[in-house]
Amino acid sequence: MPVRPVWRLIVKLFAVLLLLAALPLVAEDLSGVWKAEVEVSGNSGAPVFTFKQEGSKITGDYKGMLGESKVTGTVEGNKVRWEFKASFGGDAVPVVYTGTVESPTLIKGKIDFGGQAEGTFVAKREK
Repeated sequence: MPVRPVWRLIVKLFAVLLLLAALPLVAEDLSGVWKAEVEVSGNSGAPVFTFKQEGSKITGDYKGMLGESKVTGTVEGNKVRWEFKASFGGDAVPVVYTGTVESPTLIKGKIDFGGQAEGTFVAKREK
């Protein structure tokens, strides 16, 4: 008879572990300076992003070959997305970065230049 309580405890512990596994990973606060290495259609660049994170919201600045611009974005678990507007031929085009926070100092992902071009990036925390 003492076996039943042990099995109930095991089942309850297993249920708790399943619930914990289902929760998204909480990313490190991304506030700070990030230097990216960007590859787009055989071209490369090294833009710098300065992020301020409050909860799941990111704001900040972009500085790079496309000039300077304000950045907005979100973090959900270890997934991150940010964007800014860049001028291409007089048109303001959204540049969207989507990536995965690999560690507190590394983000990897893809870039979409308003549907006109795509690329990849690796961003490393500077400060």
